[in-house]
Amino acid sequence: MSTSSTNEGNSLSRNIGLFGAVSTVVAGTLGAGLFVTLGTASATTGPSVILVVVLSGVLAMSIAINYSWMATIFPAAAGSYAYISRTFENRLPGFLVTWSKWLGYMAADAVLALGFGSYLQVFYPSVDPALAGFGLLTVLFLINLVGNKGYSVSQNAIFAFLMLAILVLVVPGSFSVDPANYQPFFTGGSDGFLAAAVPLFYAYIGIAVAGQMGAEVKNPGRNLPLAMAGGTLILILLYVWTAIVLYGVVADYTVLANSARPMATAAEAFLGDSAIAIVAIGGLLATASSVHAVMAAGIKMPYSWAWDEVFPKRFCEVNDRFGTPHWSLLTLYVVASALTFWSSGLDQVIVIATFSYLIAYFTVSITVLYVYFTKPDLASQAAFDIGGLLLLTGVVATLGAGALLTQAYQGSLTVYVPWLLVGIVVFAVYWYRGEQRDVDVDALLSTLPGVSATDREVTQGQGVGDD
Repeated sequence: MSTSSTNEGNSLSRNIGLFGAVSTVVAGTLGAGLFVTLGTASATTGPSVILVVVLSGVLAMSIAINYSWMATIFPAAAGSYAYISRTFENRLPGFLVTWSKWLGYMAADAVLALGFGSYLQVFYPSVDPALAGFGLLTVLFLINLVGNKGYSVSQNAIFAFLMLAILVLVVPGSFSVDPANYQPFFTGGSDGFLAAAVPLFYAYIGIAVAGQMGAEVKNPGRNLPLAMAGGTLILILLYVWTAIVLYGVVADYTVLANSARPMATAAEAFLGDSAIAIVAIGGLLATASSVHAVMAAGIKMPYSWAWDEVFPKRFCEVNDRFGTPHWSLLTLYVVASALTFWSSGLDQVIVIATFSYLIAYFTVSITVLYVYFTKPDLASQAAFDIGGLLLLTGVVATLGAGALLTQAYQGSLTVYVPWLLVGIVVFAVYWYRGEQRDVDVDALLSTLPGVSATDREVTQGQGVGDD
């Protein structure tokens, strides 16, 4: 009989501290949101983008709190897969929710790597963005291969320089704002305002990425909530501040809406010719940090499926020297690298990424409400208790993510449905093989992916105030 004990040698090490977890959320999310979306989303609604950013931030914070709460109950690898499969004691719903998200992670890495190449062209115009993106993926693959300590140190360094680059832009811009530039505030009515919601929520799409690395974060009961909720708060403040500057220094918002680099367009108003170089440096750092975080997080889904024996077992094997799930990492690197040279097909796949993220956020929020109302024993294991506020965040996130799904599904189903069918076949094959080998599913579901039995005893019950 196969039992959960075979996974003990494949557990992950908790080497990522609070700063590393925060930088994963913030620096891993900023890429497209700060340097592109804040400007281009104004095409339908004008300067009222600022208000959309605030409302999107309320939804993002609700989702972050929900994930934070679940993460302290199940501080495991793969975040939403662990929360759903362990709550409902069934591997299938968690697998289906995260199967398409895995494709989204690989596509996002390719898109962000291409973005890195585009910013590099500012300094080296002859550079091929695909080759530059491939080079970045290769470097970060090697860093991730040698373990999560290397990831944490390098991500922290990129994060520090990225924050400096952003402050160099927004601080001087704050003194160049002209309130008259915000008029008219609403240019597209209610339809235009709502049309900006989906692209602007994409700016927050990585808020729960630290949850994917729940088995590697030190003191998860304290650091995961601080990273996800605290990191989301930092993102909201940065986005609102930047949006206020963008639309306050440019007299005609359509200039931003039509610009490939709206941050540079706005910054030229108060920094002159040096603006392009500063924005390019910020863009390089933002895209590199996002690729880094997505790569580190994206490998945890196949790792967790393999842990639960619904995917090839080698995907949860860890390197003897570095403790890294090397097969899972290699797969993501190869697929993402291939996608950088297939850029014509990436637009639709990135739509799948957004759609699949929203499905995960919607489902986890429903899971929070389910635990809140029907599983008090499980709820008591959470490291923090915010009472009725959790009910509010659960409802807000469920309704908000559900509303965005009604818009985000457009153009995505032609890829999403076939890919989901492939996932069902994969799950069915490994489920059947498990039945033939008499796999003890209950024993598997009593564990946490990536977490050893000893580690689970140590982390159980740690709260947000614990050291």
